[in-house]
Amino acid sequence: MKEIGRGAEAVILRTASSVLKDRIVKNYRIKEIDSKLRKTRTRKEAKILEKLKEFAPKLIKTDSKSKIEMEYIEGSLVKHIIDDKPLLAKEIGKLTAIMHDKNIIHGDLTTSNIILQRAESGKHSAVKFIDFGLSYESHKIEDKAVDLHLFREAVESKHFRKEKAIWTNFLKGYKPKNKAEILKRLEVVEKRGRNKQKY
Repeated sequence: MKEIGRGAEAVILRTASSVLKDRIVKNYRIKEIDSKLRKTRTRKEAKILEKLKEFAPKLIKTDSKSKIEMEYIEGSLVKHIIDDKPLLAKEIGKLTAIMHDKNIIHGDLTTSNIILQRAESGKHSAVKFIDFGLSYESHKIEDKAVDLHLFREAVESKHFRKEKAIWTNFLKGYKPKNKAEILKRLEVVEKRGRNKQKY
């Protein structure tokens, strides 16, 4: 196995044909609390992968304690290519709408957590979302608006040259059942963010 990533919560390992995510033991936590947290988050993430299998890595197996084995997606991170392919944002918007209609919040919706999967013979390239470590289920309009706010912030900071085209295309694809409510709440979320920056 080869380590391909490490975050505050988990280490990511590459096997011959899959990816293994292993939530790290946190020694500063009480042992029983740490174990419970890792179990809860692992089970929650595995459940979300199952619900989004059409555009997330396929779940291979989980020990329901700390480890999730999933499909390895061959392709390019969207953060490296979207400036040249802003139309990709329309597909990202479409998939985000599907996710929100299933009442799933990504929690870290940025171009770093989206891959354009390399096309197999006779197939088109596909957009896939990855890293559901902060994901959760929610019916709240506010939570869906915050997901959009995170994506827009990422676009503004990392892709400012094509920001308008990317966001416009995203909104063209984003058509959840309650789009008007979510976008209205997004205005409130963004205003709140601007007010925080003043102080």
